Amino acid sequence: MELKSKEELKKSYLTTTYLVYIDGEQSAIKIGEPAPFVIKKLLDNGHTAVIITAWNPRSQAYSLEENKQRNINLLASLDNKYLVRNALGQGNDPSWQAEESFFILGINQEVAEQLANDYEQYAYVWLEADTPASLVFTGIWNE
Repeated sequence: MELKSKEELKKSYLTTTYLVYIDGEQSAIKIGEPAPFVIKKLLDNGHTAVIITAWNPRSQAYSLEENKQRNINLLASLDNKYLVRNALGQGNDPSWQAEESFFILGINQEVAEQLANDYEQYAYVWLEADTPASLVFTGIWNE
């Protein structure tokens, strides 16, 4: 797979649909748009959430087996401290497989940033009540 420039990667991240699975329902999250009702209900009362993956560090394609193991490690590192649901990052590029991810409720941005850096992710989705979903670029984005 051909490597993308940072500008192309940024565009891909911004146009990805992030699907979250809660109680058998699929909710689609788009950057810059309000969260769907099911997600918004979870974010009420000051909760925050992140959508993050351990797949394809630094946007380099890894094997399915490696990516799955990386996500197992990410989930284990959360140590049952948060409400975690499955998510999927579905981009518009058909050559790039949708990335299995996690929706993590109750996490703060400092911990989210640390996780993203630990798993070499350029960005993650940040969610808070009454605020459109945002894409947060990590410190390694500018390395």
